[in-house]
Amino acid sequence: MLRLIADGQQGWGFALWEESPAGLEPVASVSPERAGPLRRAVTSAATTDGYSTEAVGQGRRRPFNLTQTPGVRLALTTLSALPMRCPQRRAAVLAGVESLGDEECLYWYAKARGSAGNRALRALRLLLADG
Repeated sequence: MLRLIADGQQGWGFALWEESPAGLEPVASVSPERAGPLRRAVTSAATTDGYSTEAVGQGRRRPFNLTQTPGVRLALTTLSALPMRCPQRRAAVLAGVESLGDEECLYWYAKARGSAGNRALRALRLLLADG
């Protein structure tokens, strides 16, 4: 599930949750100040699931119920690119995650959410930004 967090000055941020048998588990929360580079990925995930591009914006109050593939791709994009400071490397990682196949996204997302998640995300960043 994706919920937009509106802010009058900075635009909007977002929060992602994963649905599990135990309920909703938080995956990532991005403040409006840090969401700029990821907004294209958010819009892409919403439009892939049939929402209009106009629905993605500050005025949105209801959450987006994303299906597995766009939700996983957005979560992987967020988890891998958010901590990066170098804009060129971040852009390379964003483009790399966008070019991954669906099965590859699921694989890397499962690794990122596992017990060694930080190491998996570091490996993915190295693969996409330096490869």
